[in-house]
Amino acid sequence: MIFTYYWPPAGGIAVQRFMKFAKYLPQYGWEPIIITVKSGSYPFADESLVKELAPDLRVYHTDTFEPFELYNLLRGKKGKTIPQVMVASKGKKSLFQRFSEYIRANYFIPDARKGWKPYALRQAAEIISTEKIDAIITAGPPHSTHLTGMELQRKFNIKWIADFRDPWTGIFYNQFLPRTKSSKDKDSMLEKEVLRHADCTVVISNGMKDMFAEQAKRLEVIYNCYDDEKFSKPESDGVPEKGFLFTYTGNLLATQDVPRLWEAFAEVKAQCPELKLLIIGNADDAVKRSISEAGIDDMVIYKSYMPHREVVNYMWYSQILLFLLANVADNKLLMTGKIFEYLPTGTELMGIGPVDGSAQDALAISHRPPIIDYEDKASMKTRILEAYEIWKENGKGRKFEDPAYQYFSATNITKQLAGLLDELTGN
Repeated sequence: MIFTYYWPPAGGIAVQRFMKFAKYLPQYGWEPIIITVKSGSYPFADESLVKELAPDLRVYHTDTFEPFELYNLLRGKKGKTIPQVMVASKGKKSLFQRFSEYIRANYFIPDARKGWKPYALRQAAEIISTEKIDAIITAGPPHSTHLTGMELQRKFNIKWIADFRDPWTGIFYNQFLPRTKSSKDKDSMLEKEVLRHADCTVVISNGMKDMFAEQAKRLEVIYNCYDDEKFSKPESDGVPEKGFLFTYTGNLLATQDVPRLWEAFAEVKAQCPELKLLIIGNADDAVKRSISEAGIDDMVIYKSYMPHREVVNYMWYSQILLFLLANVADNKLLMTGKIFEYLPTGTELMGIGPVDGSAQDALAISHRPPIIDYEDKASMKTRILEAYEIWKENGKGRKFEDPAYQYFSATNITKQLAGLLDELTGN
């Protein structure tokens, strides 16, 4: 039984991890049963993902209680759609924004989705009462989901895996929240309790494993992955945009602003007249201002969120794919999920962030060029110019064919999860 808040029609990278696990677990003798919310608060939706679910996959949608609908009503909006990280912007905040952040930081611990717990518990108890459940997995964020797992483990003596896609108290945006000491202490206590009681805590990088090493009962690293079938070949013969496409996919937060990169674009502009920076997703206003200040607005194409399959086509047909790790404290722990979807396309990558962080481990395993430091403008320019020259010569750009990236295939990574489930349950 898998508890995951993010599930289709939720869009974005957060939903991908357990979509893939649910798809491939049956190959290894495990039947996944999904418990999720009926109508969640998502940064964006992608209805196309619903069509990718196996028709025989059992998915239970429960009610939930969350504050975001009220939050939107108070700011003159409708629905429960929310910014991915409400505190990520560097812009000036209104009195209402500051007040709502204070309420969020101190009255919804560990997070504002904790109101899902009683509904998830009720649904789980109904299923457990009629059939044998061998194990449960709780997926976080939101980390309040793990509190459901802890109660089910105690009540029914079921083996429990707590899956951490991101850190909990150590997540980078907590440093921007106006949290009181008592709120921090309560959050830390809940985190330690989950780590101590879970039969195994699964994390997505060695850096996160080191972070929890002294607190967890047991720790295992199971990386993110890419869907073998979805990335076997592109679904179209190209994309509408022409030229040398340097593409970023996903939300682009203020903490991911890299002024040296925008300066690098400006300095190679004359040498690379066909170079276009394509940003697919929501870009923070602070990032847009930084791009404008570099004088490269005419090189940038902003595209709003689009269905995942269309984004995958852009991954195939771009000449460079960009990922940016937030320039914040403890960012060596960050491991963005988009890396694992970029890799199977063979497209040139440019990663910018800490050169000795967890994300670098994935590039090393895949035999790809290393991450570039935030201030290393010379290396950014060199990477762009080299890729541009290859594109001018062959009209397609460089494709990496080293099969090492296949370590991150969903079949291989799911096999590791299934093996852990086998071991914990004695199957």
